[in-house]
Amino acid sequence: MKIVIAPDKFKGTLTAAEAARALADGLTAALPDQHPDLVLRPMADGGEGTLEALAGSCNRLPVAEAHDALGRPIRCRYGITTEADAPAALLEAAATIGLQHLAPGERNPLRTSSYGFGEALRTALEAGCRRCTVTIGGSATSDCGAGLLAALGCLFRTPEGTPLPRPTGADLIRIVAIDPAPLRHRLDGCRIRVLSDVDNPLLGPHGAAAVFAPQKGADAEAVRQLEAGAAHFAALTERTLGRNCAEVPGSGAAGGIGWALLTYCDAELTAGADYVARHIGLEEALADASLVITGEGCFDRQSLHGKVVARVAALAARHAIPTFVLCGTRRDTIAPEALSAAGISGVVALTDRVSPAEAVARPALHLAAAAADLLRRLIIR
Repeated sequence: MKIVIAPDKFKGTLTAAEAARALADGLTAALPDQHPDLVLRPMADGGEGTLEALAGSCNRLPVAEAHDALGRPIRCRYGITTEADAPAALLEAAATIGLQHLAPGERNPLRTSSYGFGEALRTALEAGCRRCTVTIGGSATSDCGAGLLAALGCLFRTPEGTPLPRPTGADLIRIVAIDPAPLRHRLDGCRIRVLSDVDNPLLGPHGAAAVFAPQKGADAEAVRQLEAGAAHFAALTERTLGRNCAEVPGSGAAGGIGWALLTYCDAELTAGADYVARHIGLEEALADASLVITGEGCFDRQSLHGKVVARVAALAARHAIPTFVLCGTRRDTIAPEALSAAGISGVVALTDRVSPAEAVARPALHLAAAAADLLRRLIIR
């Protein structure tokens, strides 16, 4: 019996690799005498953990010196790969400006900047990488990527003529002049691919500030300020560059970093889960499989739109392989018809079995137990 195990991370408790191992332990325990063929393919969707999922394709993982979203020194790894017989880089925004680096009381997207991620990208460019794949999910910022652009050479000025060397979300409304020439010079001949897990635009009720800033610590007034700043910055950019990608799906990703890379850097945007699935050979691994198990920390309606579990289930459905989702908790009630349409045969939540506190305290143990019970039920059925 061949079973493919392809979970996302369980945010805050297990990496995708740790979740895959826990699931494998449970499946092995359920069939101690049968030795099932377990194929582990830890997944990611363009957010935190993507570099780990793709590390096997990297030639090396050097360290970059940068700063976190509040400007504190931080060291991060990035990947060096080969594309078109030349060195290429793989960088993860969450490694520098990720929300996980900030204590709950420090989270305020009016004060945070994407500058540190720009520093890491600059390091890769200076190392000779002219093709860069960047994963932008999981950031603590909502500065429309202005900090990143500044780190790459773009110049911003206030009404007083003062330069803004490290712009934050609160600074967007103060920018009155932009000089992109140094940025363009640095990026000459460079191609950037952006991996994202969302399709939100930059502005409006489904945009970066309205949807994602509250998750990063913004209250209602901060969301209003960030939206006004983003609209101002986007309009000024359009007057300066004659270009504005604010309505492109995915431009609102990572507090507008998606928009900055599309508008200023001519980047290519692609679905993170699709990219990772291709590069880890997920579809090839499905050959002759009898069962697929995927999972994530919180399963909700958004899980069916571009997230890892949806991508895994869709690929498995092409091969008529049943897919089950094991998650930490379920936030929404999703009709069986909707699950079936997504290729999902069933959902098991750890919080259906134990208390939320216990699920968080010992996630690997309970994930393994849930996987074992699921497989036993399927065999009996």
